[in-house]
Amino acid sequence: MRSSLILFLLLGFLKSGNASGEWFAQGGRSAAMGLSSAAVSDFWSINNNQAGMAFFDKTAAGIYFENRFLIKEMGTQAGAFTLKTKYGMLGANFAYSGDANYSNTKAGIAYALKFGNRFAAGIQLDYIGTKLGEEYGKRSNVTFDAGIMVKITDQLTFGVHTYNPIHVKLSDYNNERIPTTLNAGFGFTFSDKLLLTAEAYKHSEFPMELRTGAEYKLGNVAYARIGLSTNPARYTFGFGVILKNFTFDLSSSMHSQLGYSPQVSMQYAF
Repeated sequence: MRSSLILFLLLGFLKSGNASGEWFAQGGRSAAMGLSSAAVSDFWSINNNQAGMAFFDKTAAGIYFENRFLIKEMGTQAGAFTLKTKYGMLGANFAYSGDANYSNTKAGIAYALKFGNRFAAGIQLDYIGTKLGEEYGKRSNVTFDAGIMVKITDQLTFGVHTYNPIHVKLSDYNNERIPTTLNAGFGFTFSDKLLLTAEAYKHSEFPMELRTGAEYKLGNVAYARIGLSTNPARYTFGFGVILKNFTFDLSSSMHSQLGYSPQVSMQYAF
């Protein structure tokens, strides 16, 4: 029964795009806030919107894990590093999803630069590797991410990010291509304790999603987060702790039909 369920979900995963090259937002913070990430600046901007690296502005290293629908074959593991230089922010990241029968690999090198105090742009060159068992072999592709982030006021931030805008071909069979994604949205800081986010997310093969989230600071080091996304309906929640240079975030999303997907991330700023 479990093997049949895994096969069913993997086939659905293939149709949904991730198995052919789409990658979701990383980091427990964005995962807890309805997957909203376009206007959120933190360490995981290296994957979610590279422009945010410029506002993060720290040398740091981190890891991220997700157990999608509590099935190990659909888990994701990722690691990343950002480097602050006088010429902007550099970064590198690596992610792996799947198992020996089917797997996706993504490796990227990113660069972000801040123009003044309110505008930043970023870009990342991506290698995408896809493996489907021993019989079907491997595929390798190169594409890119790009994004901008604008601090319209001290409280209001706008961000936009695209992945694979050139719609790279994955296979000649049925003209299969790596999906293109685009997300854009706002982050509004009501005070030093409350952040609200809202964005629209479009996958090249599926209807638009709406994503929204909230983060509330509890005391001096802890944060509570909730969120919601549509198409399909997912409810998200989590918390985070920042202890000097160390950050720990734990979150989970609840799919309306497939259940829970817990996530955890940790990073250290040098």
